[in-house]
Amino acid sequence: MLITARCLDFTVDGAGVIRQAERVIFVPGLVPGDVAEIEITADKKNYLLGVLKKLIEPAPDRVPAKCRHFGLCGGCALQHYAYPAQLKWKQQFVAQSLRRIAGLVELPLRPIVPADNTWAYRNKAQLPFGRPGTIGFYRLNSHSVVDLAECPIHHPDFARITAAVRDFARQKKIPVYDEKTHRGILRHLIIRKSEYLREILLGLVVNCRTFGLRQELKQLTVELNKKLETYKIVSVVANINQKKTNKILQDKQDIILGSGFITEKLGQYLFKVSLNTFLQVNTPQAEKAYARIAEYCGADRTAILDAYCGIGTIALSVAGRARNVLGIEETPQSVQDARRNAENNAVRNVRFLCGRVEDQPAEALGRPEIFIVDPPRKGVAPELLAKILELKPEKLIYLSCNPASLARDLKVLTQVYQIKEITPYDFFPQTTHVETLVLLEK
Repeated sequence: MLITARCLDFTVDGAGVIRQAERVIFVPGLVPGDVAEIEITADKKNYLLGVLKKLIEPAPDRVPAKCRHFGLCGGCALQHYAYPAQLKWKQQFVAQSLRRIAGLVELPLRPIVPADNTWAYRNKAQLPFGRPGTIGFYRLNSHSVVDLAECPIHHPDFARITAAVRDFARQKKIPVYDEKTHRGILRHLIIRKSEYLREILLGLVVNCRTFGLRQELKQLTVELNKKLETYKIVSVVANINQKKTNKILQDKQDIILGSGFITEKLGQYLFKVSLNTFLQVNTPQAEKAYARIAEYCGADRTAILDAYCGIGTIALSVAGRARNVLGIEETPQSVQDARRNAENNAVRNVRFLCGRVEDQPAEALGRPEIFIVDPPRKGVAPELLAKILELKPEKLIYLSCNPASLARDLKVLTQVYQIKEITPYDFFPQTTHVETLVLLEK
């Protein structure tokens, strides 16, 4: 069935939203304001799926997509939408989520903080290997790999590395991992870069006990470094993942070249970054958000607890405002890195515990006057929300990567706390993702 209609909005995944006769239709490739001819392809009971057949009247904010893979790759859903319009949509998305899910009406919502760079901003690429001998991103809603020739949100040096590793794997006939049979070796290619020293950490996630082609991989690195324009590969690591799992990285590392780390600078502090370290992928935006968090902490030299602390990026950023800082993180490697980062930066009023923060007894948490949370997409664990309401710190600072889980948590926290300020940050241009920083006070 063909219909003609106007696109009204985006879904959280970036598909266009059309309303027709009290039904909602989701159509990839549309932007709000487009008038298009749509073919209905599926009836999912609660909604319809459609495909774009003909663009009749392009929206004023529609722009040409920059990447040749746009529409196939499941990565950048908003490349065809002008950047000012992306910012406006993300601002509205945060506000609508908080109103609809949390029931918050009076929102102290500040304007979204735009990214300085809307292209080549990511400091990390995480690319699956596909059969036969491809490397790229998954197609939208599938595990089929789009063979990547370019990716404008990565630096061009990433594409040079990807092409060289693809050729290397084909020449050496290294089998690609098959998740159905659990056979094959190559699972993912990971590239991390540091702006501070212009370093690159190259990682191969492999389904084997050790990676055998060590000398060949070292020689490939030498040849690659002659071709790279901006960065230099200083370390190569094999991450050993022999589990039947969708989790990309495991704890065991086989260092093939270098130290296994690169060094990045955020604010005034230096951080050692390993392959499986969590670090915000947009370093300049992270620095802005961390500086604002430090401002929220004030100058009263309070006790601060940093939950989900990772390698200590936020803990160290606020240490100068604190009497003492306790960081808690469940990944042992990250805790080791955090302790090393504090020592290397001569920060002595910070300590770190390993474990799930929600499992810690109240006495282990002390009596923090300020509580900082930067949780994963699923939000703050319910047990931790209960502990926060029990401890009742004077301030709660929440950095969220998911407006829906943020809204769910704020609905609980506003039983005790008042929201003083909400600031969205665009860490992920060309995508629907948005970070949100919230200050709450008792």
